[in-house]
Amino acid sequence: MSNKRKNFWDIRSPVLRPLWVRVLIVAVCAGWTLVEFLSGSVFWAVIFGAAAVFLFVQLLVRYDQQADP
Repeated sequence: MSNKRKNFWDIRSPVLRPLWVRVLIVAVCAGWTLVEFLSGSVFWAVIFGAAAVFLFVQLLVRYDQQADP
């Protein structure tokens, strides 16, 4: 795997250091879950809901700024 692709999935990226960025990412994903659910696309609502939960846990609950490079 190339270095660029590996950095794309790096949850410890310096871009994610500010709290507002992490909150915005989770909020957009959760908001899109609501849009999909209200439009009747339950499959996509479940997919984006699962992504929102995963991002919430990784970016807000388990995130450790001290571990950042």
